Amino acid sequence: MPGREVYIPRAVTPQKNVKTHRSQTSAGSARSLALAALAALAASSAGCADGPGGGGNLRVKKISTVAQPPGNVAAYFSVYTKEGAPVTDLDTPNFKIYENNKLVSEKKAKRALLETKPVEAQYVLVLLDVSGPYVDGEDFPDIVTAVGHLVTTVEKSSGQAAVSVFDGEDEVVPMLGFGAENEKAAIDSIRKFRPRNRNGNLHGAIVQGLDALEKQLDAATAPFRYATLVVVTDRGDLAKKVPLDTVKKRVADSPVDVQIVAIGPKANKLELEPLTRGGLFISPEPKDFTKGLQAIAKKLDDAANARYLFSYCTNKREGNPTLTLVIETPQDKGRLVYKFNAANFRNGCSAKHRPLFEKPAKGKDDKEGGDSE
Repeated sequence: MPGREVYIPRAVTPQKNVKTHRSQTSAGSARSLALAALAALAASSAGCADGPGGGGNLRVKKISTVAQPPGNVAAYFSVYTKEGAPVTDLDTPNFKIYENNKLVSEKKAKRALLETKPVEAQYVLVLLDVSGPYVDGEDFPDIVTAVGHLVTTVEKSSGQAAVSVFDGEDEVVPMLGFGAENEKAAIDSIRKFRPRNRNGNLHGAIVQGLDALEKQLDAATAPFRYATLVVVTDRGDLAKKVPLDTVKKRVADSPVDVQIVAIGPKANKLELEPLTRGGLFISPEPKDFTKGLQAIAKKLDDAANARYLFSYCTNKREGNPTLTLVIETPQDKGRLVYKFNAANFRNGCSAKHRPLFEKPAKGKDDKEGGDSE
């Protein structure tokens, strides 16, 4: 948590024809002001490290919190290292509960790490470019197989995946729908698909992919929804049907992550990077497609495993207590702070009871940093 900005005045320089004692007084006052300002800055910085879990560098992102009768308090959040790596192996002993800065023992407050899947919905749409020259190469059947493996990985994580192909025509061609069970038949059909137009409509396909995923997000009943558009191609847009600025704005305004796997000698980083929001894997070697798709699968899996749903039963029965949930690893620590209303709380709480979260408002940014409040 950054300290408050403190104005430090510059040193006062004695002017000509001014008495010496006045110059000394001005310089002394400037030094006093500077020292006082530095002391205030140090106190402000130290204050951020005060309290349970203070001074740590874990990036704890509070996604949502809720307190509900009879005495349930729950927090849904993600944890990353200072460098941005997901922290995926936390268990109940890694968490400590403080209420109003006082440690609450396990004996006094039942607690549990709950499964996140019941409160999440994850959608992945793979758009496969079938207009380029790699479709005619020996590696294309393996590329299609790798897409199938990505679909399987998503579904094993309780997500839903879909696959569409595109060429130079206006509309993408759906091959596998969300929740469909004919995955093998869809993959076989992609291998046999022949391009109708070789001038790939990459920009148009991305816009249509975002439309499809946003429709899924809007229809989902889970309070927390995640969507990723994965585009596999070997070059940029050739159709020129959708202007670059249009697709860039569409990507920037969408809640969907856009990741591109671009392989082959015509894959241009400068052309493709502005179309992403989540990552670009690019290689001149067509055989590197597996690395790109595996990296995306790992990223999706790590992101899911870095999200936690922590629940406990408070003994507070009135007022507005402050929970400080401290997360500790052998290397670092972080915390999440939540002030809740304990009115009407009573006995009968179960920490394993699934909390009822409301859907977050669209466009709401969650706070992220060493402290999440």
